[in-house]
Amino acid sequence: MKNLYLVLPIVGRATIVFLCFAFLSHEWRTLFQHGSVHIPAAAVATLVAASLVWLPNQNVRGWTWIAFIVLANGMMLVALTFTAWSIAAIAAIAAASFKLWRLHQRRTPARMIVDGTRVIIPLEMKITPQCVPVVAHEKRASEARSTQAAPAKEVPPARELPVMPAPAPQPAPMQKPRAEPAQQVTTPTWDFSENVRKPRHNFSALVGMQDTKSRLFRTAQEILEGTSKKRKNGILLYGEAGNGKTLLAEGLAGQLNVPFLSISYGDTASKWVNETPAKVKAVFIEARRIGSCLLFIDEIDSFIKPRDGNVHSMDRDLTNVMLTEIVGLRGSKVILVAATNFLDHLDGSGTREGRFDYKIEIPAPDLAARISLLWRSITEELGDGFAQREPVSALARRWEGFSAARLTALGGQLREMHRDAKFTGPVTFEIGMKAMRLLQGRKGHLPEGVKDICEIIMPDTSCGALRNLAYRMRETENLEKLGSTLPRGVLFVGRPGTGKSHAAMALAKSSNFAFLNITGADIISDPRSWDRLYREACDIRPCVIFIDEVDGILQDRRYTSHGMLTEKILVTLDGAASGMPDVIFIGATNYGERIDPAALRSGRFEEKILFDVPTNEAMAAYVRAILAGKLNGAWKVEPGAVVQMIRLLAGRTIADADALVRKAITLAALRRMRERTADFRVADVVQGAQAIFA
Repeated sequence: MKNLYLVLPIVGRATIVFLCFAFLSHEWRTLFQHGSVHIPAAAVATLVAASLVWLPNQNVRGWTWIAFIVLANGMMLVALTFTAWSIAAIAAIAAASFKLWRLHQRRTPARMIVDGTRVIIPLEMKITPQCVPVVAHEKRASEARSTQAAPAKEVPPARELPVMPAPAPQPAPMQKPRAEPAQQVTTPTWDFSENVRKPRHNFSALVGMQDTKSRLFRTAQEILEGTSKKRKNGILLYGEAGNGKTLLAEGLAGQLNVPFLSISYGDTASKWVNETPAKVKAVFIEARRIGSCLLFIDEIDSFIKPRDGNVHSMDRDLTNVMLTEIVGLRGSKVILVAATNFLDHLDGSGTREGRFDYKIEIPAPDLAARISLLWRSITEELGDGFAQREPVSALARRWEGFSAARLTALGGQLREMHRDAKFTGPVTFEIGMKAMRLLQGRKGHLPEGVKDICEIIMPDTSCGALRNLAYRMRETENLEKLGSTLPRGVLFVGRPGTGKSHAAMALAKSSNFAFLNITGADIISDPRSWDRLYREACDIRPCVIFIDEVDGILQDRRYTSHGMLTEKILVTLDGAASGMPDVIFIGATNYGERIDPAALRSGRFEEKILFDVPTNEAMAAYVRAILAGKLNGAWKVEPGAVVQMIRLLAGRTIADADALVRKAITLAALRRMRERTADFRVADVVQGAQAIFA
């Protein structure tokens, strides 16, 4: 690439010279044949070509001569026209000649050439005797006398002095030989002293998490005091993001009263090859220089990547350097603490004993920590009068498993709601739940236009059970105070098209729960989709997980080939009951008898709601209501059309009713566009029924 940058300008100037000479040769032929020349064109072309060749290299004789030849050729052509332009052309030739003469008179200063241990001195740099003599060794004096042509005329040997060469005349400041910088390259150093600070807090500022703090403190003391028989070091903190790993590491440094040296990948990253590993070494050197300190490496999965065949060589080198430096800390007073959100993303050699001897999981905040975080967040953002003990405790119980970062952010969301006049008094349980829903920013897969529970057509007994379930979901906190709880799972059983999916969505909408849905076929095709769905539900809870066609995945294990997936879902149901509140599972099936008996026991799908075709009166009311909404008074309904539709839908499902209404209105709309009539006829209903129920 470097040679290309050198060649391109030369090729460009050569092309300019060629084009200029081609043009001037044509003008010379024109001058000799017709006695006329395009004077402005010739002058401009000559000056432009000569300037482009000469200006970039004014002190280079070769290019100056080429530019002079181009200029002389063109200006001579103009001068031979014997016009007013001739004087200017002659002046240009004279000026160029003078410039060329000046350049020829100027000599390049003599320079000594250094080639390794040899020094080549040009002939122009004469060696002249120095006026100050220096006494020489006797042996060198005798050698000097033997080389003299007339020894009789020489000064007596005792007083014979050698002639020392005078230093060469100093030309313009001479550049150092090119080989010298390569021999004197100094390794750059990096200063990480700015990353060292005094800890801003200790464990007393962190409420809750007592077991985790005690284990951290005992481990760090063991490293500092060297009480174990085998010197150990390296504490690896892992867990979900936002649970306070960095906060605990700094609190540990404050509890031990040692300096806190914290780095992340951004502190050491570099675009230059091998500079990142060198910076990592500098960090460990700084830690050893300090002595007793806590070295915290955040996101260590960026430093210790798996060294498999897909890793880049630079990442492999960084991993090797990091592992070597970690081992080098053993036996020192430096407490190494690292944090990661992805324990399985680390190289296997990095997590073994001998590098990180202590692995401590940082779970989500416990109840005491959640209460403290919520109380502090609300009072700091809104003031002391907005936090009350009972609502804060209730919210903390509901939000088990939420990260410390999310709980801390609740105060900011409440402040925005208070600014927008969403509430004025103290924070209640309902206001806190609304703020958390806004903070989560999503409600799952709940579509627009979901029906309300009152619009679901189903038998009266089942409708009452569905409405009671929705009320329990809205009043969960009050019911739990009275000893009641939500069911772990609810099974919707009924014929196809009886509204089971609509009922699940209406349930989530009326209770302000998020809604996530999946089918049994989805889980079978991708078993990991269940884990992802459950993690998302825990993140945006309160949430309804709706499993459509649940008999496909929870079929009796005696007659299925995916029994392990069935067991996995059953275990999740049990775990959700004891671990994550406000996550309710709703399954829908057309064949309740196919469900595995283990899924129907208490603690899983313990409640069942039956869906069946509506009664004739309910169907008639539903048909009249839906037609009134869709026809909207813009149609002339033929007498008997509505009655005929109700008669045809007797004993059928709500899905059949929706399909027949759509088909009949479509037929009427097509006729209206073609014949310009606005009639809704009995024939439309009959033809629609034939198309759907045939």
